[in-house]
Amino acid sequence: MPAARFPATVSYPPYGYPYPYAYPPPDNRMPLTREMDALRERDARPWGARPVVLPLATLVVLVVAGSVVNHLLRPDSYLAQLAIAAVLTVGLYGALGWSVKRAGDPVAARYGGWGVTFGLRAPRWIDLAWIAAGIGMVFGSRIVIGVVAFLTGGRKALDQSQNLDVRTHHVGVYILLAVVVVGLAPVIEETVFRGLLLRTFQRRLGFWPAALASSLIFAGFHLYEVGTLAGAVVLGAVTFALGLTNCMLVWWSGRLFAGIVVHMLFNALALTVLIVRNG
Repeated sequence: MPAARFPATVSYPPYGYPYPYAYPPPDNRMPLTREMDALRERDARPWGARPVVLPLATLVVLVVAGSVVNHLLRPDSYLAQLAIAAVLTVGLYGALGWSVKRAGDPVAARYGGWGVTFGLRAPRWIDLAWIAAGIGMVFGSRIVIGVVAFLTGGRKALDQSQNLDVRTHHVGVYILLAVVVVGLAPVIEETVFRGLLLRTFQRRLGFWPAALASSLIFAGFHLYEVGTLAGAVVLGAVTFALGLTNCMLVWWSGRLFAGIVVHMLFNALALTVLIVRNG
């Protein structure tokens, strides 16, 4: 039986044989960017202007209508005035919440709900780290803005930037303000500005232009609450810093929860300072 012949030399691939289960390259995109890309792959149709125009138009109409009604109804009692303002505010946020649902439902239905589309998902333990980071960024920026405002405009500019005015020590008033300012406002505003607006803008512009645009609009909607230019500049800078910080928290986490908590703590501190001053 003839002996088997083997080649004298064997040629190997220059970099070895390919491994059939090669690992994919790491995905370094931020969670929000990764989610927005996944939504685009699932359904590339444009979202349109409705998620932005409807809630903002509703907010403008409600602010103007509330200011007119509050100006026309001038009861002698300060508690009655504050009660009217509180009822108007609750009505404003209720109507704004309705408009948000109307604006977001058609888009959310295309992707499986508000959680995956706009970030209204249950929190995770990692959100504690994002909350801590957000608190440091927000209150650090507020200190810097306060120091700059004091050095350039004196204490008057800081006092004029306060957008809460309470001239009574009634416990019921403080409870009502806490419900509206600490409980209701952060949830609705974060859903509007860091949910609908940020993601709708990012779908067209990318994260940083979207974050800057939504934060500027967020700050602009607070300027009517003060009556002087110096106060408006300080309040605008503070609210812009809050908005931009919460945009970054959404970018890092893909959820609204951390930003909502930071917003609540931010408003709670402002209300606490006001109560202490009145005390």
